[in-house]
Amino acid sequence: MHEKMNLLRELQEIDQEVSALEMTRQGYLEELSAFDIEISRIQSMSDELNAELEGLRAEDAQLQQELIKEQDNISKVEARLPGIQTQKEYVAVLKEIDLAKKANKEIEDRVLAKQQEIETLEGDLKEKTDELTAAIGKADARRSELDKLLAESDKGLQDKQSVRASVASDVPSSLLRKYQTLFKRRAGLAVAMARNGACLGCNMQLPPQQFNSLYRQTELQSCPHCNRLLYIEAEV
Repeated sequence: MHEKMNLLRELQEIDQEVSALEMTRQGYLEELSAFDIEISRIQSMSDELNAELEGLRAEDAQLQQELIKEQDNISKVEARLPGIQTQKEYVAVLKEIDLAKKANKEIEDRVLAKQQEIETLEGDLKEKTDELTAAIGKADARRSELDKLLAESDKGLQDKQSVRASVASDVPSSLLRKYQTLFKRRAGLAVAMARNGACLGCNMQLPPQQFNSLYRQTELQSCPHCNRLLYIEAEV
């Protein structure tokens, strides 16, 4: 029994190291994923700004065409003034010119407002473009480090898993299954020390007779409270 418990303790130590390596590796992958998510977020915002900017520029171009048309209309109406012969017609043409100029002023105001919108949006887009460039630069610099760390953790995992397979092969299959179930259910602590009459896995007191029998190590025993496999170390 002493030999089996030593194997289980060694196996648990290896499994805990494997779990730590896997958690570290997962952290690296999550960091890489976070970079991709952040870059995608900024890129999406940049794309939206670009699309909005294209729309505003198209509206501005249309307004510019309307402005040219209205200015041309004013010129045509004004060109009629020298040929007018009656006061009534002269007043009517002046009124037409006045209305055309008001319409022209409205379009000019709309053009100015549109251009201000475009200028503001261009500033926002530049800000996002700079932010995207910075995010990509930061991600690229860290990505090379993370790729190296991932390669190292993969190598460490392979080595540990190889050692684990060797140790696990010496553990009886039924006991190995029990250990693996406990390891998953008990947060990586399937084998626990007993000390001062208590299981250190759950800190619950053991029946005195059971605790004393652990010194004899005649058979593997489980904690009646948490089911962890128990071992004891002789007090010096």
